[in-house]
Amino acid sequence: MIRFLKSNNASAFLFLPLIAIVIWVFGFFDPIIIPIKHAMPFYEMIAAIFINSPWLSTLIGLLLVISEAFLLNFIVNENEILTKQTSLPALFYILFMSNNKAMLTPHPLLFGNLFILFAIHKLLSSYRKENAYSQAFDAGMLISVATLFYFPFIVFLPLLVVGLIILRPFSWREWLISFFGALIPYFCVITYYFWYDILDYLFYDKMFSSFLREKDVMSYSQSFYFMIGFGWLLLLLSMGKILWGGEIGSQRTKKSIIFLVWFFILSALSISLAPEISTKYFSALAIPGAVFCSNYFTNIKKGWWAEFLFLVLLTSIFISLFV
Repeated sequence: MIRFLKSNNASAFLFLPLIAIVIWVFGFFDPIIIPIKHAMPFYEMIAAIFINSPWLSTLIGLLLVISEAFLLNFIVNENEILTKQTSLPALFYILFMSNNKAMLTPHPLLFGNLFILFAIHKLLSSYRKENAYSQAFDAGMLISVATLFYFPFIVFLPLLVVGLIILRPFSWREWLISFFGALIPYFCVITYYFWYDILDYLFYDKMFSSFLREKDVMSYSQSFYFMIGFGWLLLLLSMGKILWGGEIGSQRTKKSIIFLVWFFILSALSISLAPEISTKYFSALAIPGAVFCSNYFTNIKKGWWAEFLFLVLLTSIFISLFV
């Protein structure tokens, strides 16, 4: 399977949705509805559409995962993040975003990831442009919109500065424009809540509730812990390949990888702000994790070793879903 998906042919993109559908079947058998209490305004507004329809909610989650996987794959290939054109980023994103039943639902981070991916593309596509005013503005606004689905994504606002430092020559106008882009969605939302005299409700019940509430700890089976442990092992091997001796390629590729390392660090920071200890709050890590693992599996010399590692990962995910 790894050898087949290493290529970037059209048949691979017909196969990837099939993998997602097979995994998400478990969500249709036992659908989970995420409560919208304390939810951010944009997620609360959209969740109201499917809150009473478990099957519809699962279908929306499935479509989001497939769409984001294709979008991530496009970003990786379009911006030359890896040295080879491949379909592996989409594959690993689907697996990381579907690794247990708690994730087989349209949770807030799934919506937030969509806007974060568009923001990443805007920043990466600004590389070597004469000016990037529109890209800077769009990236700031997109990250801001993502926080209106899941507020702990506020940690990604420094990514604007990181991206502009790594990918662009210094331009105070681009920095300022990205800042204004991030402010506009909040200006609109705060105006709405102020108009209806419920501004305190926005601050304390939605924006800061995840910081103030005591974190709930979820219990999982041993098979789940094995799957998570093996996934982290692959991720560590992949990061080691990039940081210590992997094929880096062009200057653009190097800068993109550095940018994603920073994104990985901020993603890990967002976990500490989650309202509970649950795998769905690791969703942001799926973006850099999928890219790093794709680089590792693309450059493994022994094909049987790549297939073995992938088989163990896939098997552990299915066992976790069955248990």
